[in-house]
Amino acid sequence: MTSLKKHISTLLLALSCMASWAEEVTYCIDSFDKDKQDFVMKSFGRQPSGSIMTFWNDYGATTGNRYNQIPRGREATFLLQGWDGCTLRAFTLAMCSNNSSGSLSLKISDEMGEIYCQRTCDYADEEWFGMWVSKDLGIYPDIMRTMTEQRPIQGDLSITIKGGTQEGSIYLRSLTLDYEGAAETESPMGWIFEKVEAKGKLAEGDVVMLYRSGDAASDIDGMETSHYLDAIGISSTTDVSEPDVELFTLSHDASGSHWQLTDQYGRKLGATKAQALAWDEGIMTWDITLGYDGATIASTNTKYGTLRYNAPSGSYPRFWNYTSKTLPLPYIYRRTGQHTPIVSTSMTLPWQERTVQLGTQDTLVIKPTLLPSKVTDTRVGWQSSNADVATVRSGIVELMGAGTTTITATSLDGGSTATMRLIVTPDADAVSTPLANQDSPIRKVARKGKVLISTPWGSYDIKGQEIDHLPFHNHSEGNSIHQPKY
Repeated sequence: MTSLKKHISTLLLALSCMASWAEEVTYCIDSFDKDKQDFVMKSFGRQPSGSIMTFWNDYGATTGNRYNQIPRGREATFLLQGWDGCTLRAFTLAMCSNNSSGSLSLKISDEMGEIYCQRTCDYADEEWFGMWVSKDLGIYPDIMRTMTEQRPIQGDLSITIKGGTQEGSIYLRSLTLDYEGAAETESPMGWIFEKVEAKGKLAEGDVVMLYRSGDAASDIDGMETSHYLDAIGISSTTDVSEPDVELFTLSHDASGSHWQLTDQYGRKLGATKAQALAWDEGIMTWDITLGYDGATIASTNTKYGTLRYNAPSGSYPRFWNYTSKTLPLPYIYRRTGQHTPIVSTSMTLPWQERTVQLGTQDTLVIKPTLLPSKVTDTRVGWQSSNADVATVRSGIVELMGAGTTTITATSLDGGSTATMRLIVTPDADAVSTPLANQDSPIRKVARKGKVLISTPWGSYDIKGQEIDHLPFHNHSEGNSIHQPKY
């Protein structure tokens, strides 16, 4: 019998593991870099190795600092490349609305067609969050949806959020994807690069990038056509997450005297002549000398020149092999590590205890403070110990009835938790009068202009719709007051 129980427990554990989501990644929209004309993303979790995420908001990219605003008729898109074979199980959007307007729709597709679709409707519709949440509150509620169709992704995956046709906007903070099926995963957080100074040394296996004047070497246009390396702007050399940056792994050639530069796609950098770079062609060995003005990366065929940075006026900057000695040399930056999530160490709520009265307000907004201030995952889970008194979602508390409850907030990174005691008092304007005589168990209850019928078996509105399963009692009867929920 003990052995059977053990086997059953093992089977249940295995089934539980199969049912759980294998991986999760969150893509946060942090800001828009006007100089680079690109969105700055702060992401965390695990994504398929080698995958690329591109975000675009056709309104926020051109209008002031509204990088995360999606007005009517505009749309924002997450384009995911390298997710082939993965199965999307669920997604979560962190977003809010205007004070009392804003609608949106959502569509998820791959090359085989539509995977998920949400019709256009108000943010306050039950199909989305169910109430308006003003951006002025500084809260972005999490709205989670489970995929209705779960099949392996084929080709590029696009997730598009589109504003409706009516007045109003939606504000998007992040997208979280729960998925499974990736053979290998990696963190989407940025890499740390440090300049290799003139007195520094390079070693076999170093991963480096070429950098000058805010630009890193890339291959956006395709070297097969352009024969040079493009220059792509990066916001910080200590937080590099742009997937288009060329990352070269250094290795010695067979003689051990020269260097070879192999990028993240396994291509060796070569030169076929001056101003003619190539992948896996020509002379693919280089001599590297570190200097104060940059690194001299010279082809072992001296006629083919050295790698230099050129930013001509009226044209795109580039990294190319020139015989000229007047153009600036690139600097070599070595990858020294990758950022890791900053976990919360403490959390505080605005109140340790709060008393509110029914009838004076319907909701209460709680905005937690997480420390340290640069916590990576700022998502918080919420719980109310007594749902008959209050319920809570994303820090928005809905008052349900008189009584006491404990609101608990827990950071999703598991680093901190906080609680507050919420006391909800009865509505001072709620009074009751007998329908026929004082002995009648059925009473008419007037509450702020609304009439309820209280009976021993429940409370009802004037149309006979049940409001609460408990009767509404009066102080004069010596019983506690139970507020109807409506």
